[in-house]
Amino acid sequence: MSSQPKRSTVERSAFSRAWEYVGYAPAAKWTATIAAAATGFVYVALLVVLFLFADLIISRGQFPEHSELTDSERQQFKDEWRAMVPESRLQAVRDFGATRDDTDQAILASTADRDWNTPGATSKRWKAYIGQWLQAHIGQNAADYYRDQEIGEGTEPRPGKAQLGFLSLGFRNRHHFARGALAWLARHNSWMWRPTPAGRTNIPYLTGLFALTAVLALWQLALVITSNRAATVACLEAVTRLRRLLYHHSYRLGSLVFKSTGTNEAISMFTRHVEAVHDGYFVRLASVVREPVKFVLLVALVLAIHVWLGLAFVFAALFVWLLALQLARPIFRRGRLGARRAANQLVLLQESIRMMRLAKSYLMELFNQQRVERQLSEYSKGQSWRSWSESFAVPLVTFLATIAGAALLLVSGWLVLNDDLNVAGLVVLAVALASMYLPLLNWLRQRRILARANDSAVALFDFLDRRGEVGQVVGAEFLKAISRQLEFHEVSLREPGTGRMLLDNLNLVIPAGQRVAIIGTEPAEKHALVSLIPRFLDPTSGEIRIDGKNIRWVTLDSLRNQVALVMQREMIFNDTVANNIGCGDPSFSIPQIIEAAKLVHAHNFIQKLPHGYESVIGEMGYGLKPGDQFRIALARAVLRDPSILVIEEPEDKLDEDTRQILDDVYSRILPDRTVIFLPHRLSTLELCERVVLIHKGRVEVDGEHTQLIDTHDLYRHLHYLEYNMLAEHM
Repeated sequence: MSSQPKRSTVERSAFSRAWEYVGYAPAAKWTATIAAAATGFVYVALLVVLFLFADLIISRGQFPEHSELTDSERQQFKDEWRAMVPESRLQAVRDFGATRDDTDQAILASTADRDWNTPGATSKRWKAYIGQWLQAHIGQNAADYYRDQEIGEGTEPRPGKAQLGFLSLGFRNRHHFARGALAWLARHNSWMWRPTPAGRTNIPYLTGLFALTAVLALWQLALVITSNRAATVACLEAVTRLRRLLYHHSYRLGSLVFKSTGTNEAISMFTRHVEAVHDGYFVRLASVVREPVKFVLLVALVLAIHVWLGLAFVFAALFVWLLALQLARPIFRRGRLGARRAANQLVLLQESIRMMRLAKSYLMELFNQQRVERQLSEYSKGQSWRSWSESFAVPLVTFLATIAGAALLLVSGWLVLNDDLNVAGLVVLAVALASMYLPLLNWLRQRRILARANDSAVALFDFLDRRGEVGQVVGAEFLKAISRQLEFHEVSLREPGTGRMLLDNLNLVIPAGQRVAIIGTEPAEKHALVSLIPRFLDPTSGEIRIDGKNIRWVTLDSLRNQVALVMQREMIFNDTVANNIGCGDPSFSIPQIIEAAKLVHAHNFIQKLPHGYESVIGEMGYGLKPGDQFRIALARAVLRDPSILVIEEPEDKLDEDTRQILDDVYSRILPDRTVIFLPHRLSTLELCERVVLIHKGRVEVDGEHTQLIDTHDLYRHLHYLEYNMLAEHM
C-alpha cells in the first residue's frame, strides 16, 4: 500500500525530470517562452486593429449629432453642461459653437441653462462641448481641427459631420473605463486623426491602420518563427543529451546483448519514447505559454468591449462546456466501450472463420455456429452503443451550443438596437470569442501530447534507472591469451527483468585450441552462454575462468581483446567496408584491413564494389548477400587476432560457392584458436571436435558428432530438425 503513492508521484514527476534537460540550453528555452507569450499579445493587438478598422468603416470617423443621442446620453450631456462654470461655457461656445455671424447676445443665450428644446442653441452647446472635451483631453490641435471642420472660415456651419478618425472613437467612449488609454493614444498618435494637407479626412488613419496591420503581422511571423526555432534548438539539445545518455546506459546493460527483445527495447527508448518526450518539450516551450496568454488577453478584450455582455459570453460558454460534459461524457464513454466491444467481436468472428477446417474435422459445426451467433449478437450490441453515442451525444452538444449562441445573439442584438453596443464592437466581440476556440482546442491537444510525453518519460527513466549488470573491480588484472582452458563452473543465470532461469548450475570445460559446437533446444540459453564469456553480463552464481582466473577479476579491455564474437544480428553496420572491418580504430591500417579481408576471401567482392573499401554498406548503403556480410564479420574478428573466437553461422540459405568458400576460410582462421560455434551447417558440426547439447540450462550431453548421433535420442531429433531438413542448403 505504501509503494503505490510513491510510484504515482514518480510517474507524475517523470516529465518534470525530463524537463530539466531543456535547461542545458537556457537562452533558447527563455527565448522560446518569451516569444511564445509575445505572440499572444500581438494576436490580440491585431484584433484591436480590426476593431479600429470596423469602427472607422461604420462611423466614418464622424462625431455624433445631438439629435442622434439617446435620452440617457442627452440627460448626461445636460448634467455635464450645467456643471460647467458660466465662463467656461461662454468660451467654449465662442470657440467651437458659434459662427462669425452670431451676435454676443445669441452666444450668451446658447450658454444659458434654458431652451433645451431649441435645436440651434442645443447644437451650439453640443459642438462647444465636443470642442472643449477635445481641447482638455487631447490637445489644442485636435480642437482646432474640429473647429475648422465644423465652422471653417464662413458664417454658416459646414454641411455634414466632422470626420476626425480616431478622435470620434475616443469621444464616443469618453465615459468608458478605457477612456484614459484612448485619450493617451490619441495625444501621442496624431496620424490617427489629422487630415491631409489637401483636407482629406480619415485617409491617413486608414492608411496607418493598414501599415500597422502589416507591421503586427510581420511581428507575429517573426515571433512565431523565433519561438519555434528557439524551441527546436532547446528540444534538440535536450533529446540529444537524453539519447546520448540512453546509448551509454544501453552499453552498460549487458542483458540487452543476448535478449531477443533487448535491442528492440533500447531502440524503442531511443526512438519512439524520446520522440514523444521531444513533442512534449516543443509543446511546452512553444504553445503551453502562448495559448493561456492568448486566451486571457482575449477575455480581457471581450470585457473591455462590453463588460456585462463579455461576462455573459464567458459564462454561457462555461455553462455549455460543463453541461455538455456532464450529459455527454457517459454517452461518449459508452460509445467508446461499444466500439472496442465490436472490434473484439470482429477478431473473434475472424477466428471462427479460420476454424472452418477444425470444425469440419471434429464435427463441431453446430458448436461453431452457436459461437458465431453469440459473437454476432455481441457485435450488434457494441455497434448499437457506438451508434447511440454518435447519433445522440454529438447532436445534444450541438443543440446546447446553438441555444446558448442564439440567446447571446438575442442579448447582443438588443444591446446594439438600444445603442449600448456599436456594430464594430459586436463584430470584434464575435471574432474574439470565436478566436478563443482555437486556444481551447490547442490546450486539449497539448494535454494529450504532454500525457504521452509523461508516459514515455516514465518508461525512459525506468530504463535509465536500471543498474548495470557488469562492472570492473579496482585492481583488476590484465588477461593474456588463453593457454590452458576455458571453464564454466556451476554457472547459473537468470534473465534480467523476467527472472527466467537460462543456465542452471552448468559445468563445461573447453581446452585451449579446441573447436566446440554449442546446440540446444532454446536459442536464448546458447546466446546467454556465449555472452557470459566477454562479460556482457555476469552469472547469477558460479564462475567463468580462463586459465584458472575468474574473469570478474580481469580488466574488461584485456578480456574483450581476447574474445571476438561473430553474431547474426550485428554482422555489418551502415558505414564503409573499411570501418566495418576496422571499426574506426586508427591503430589498424588499410593494408592490415585488406589482409584480414583476403584471409576470409572477402577481398575480391569488396574490390568489385563501387568504391572498394570506401563503399558504404548497410541499410542505407550498398546491399550485400548474407554470405558476404558473414565474411565481413569474420574479417573484423580475425583482424584483432583473438585467442577465443565465437561464431554464430547465418541461418539464411547459402549458395554452393559460398559454402565452399566458408569451409576454406575456416581452415585458414581456426587453427591455434579456441573456437565456439553456434552452427547452422552440417559440415560445421563435422568440423568440430566436440558437440555440447544444452537442455534446460544444463549440459545434457557432450561428445563427438558421430557418437551422439548413434547414442542420444534428443541429439538425433535436433539433428534431424536442424540439419537434415535443411541439408540441401548446407
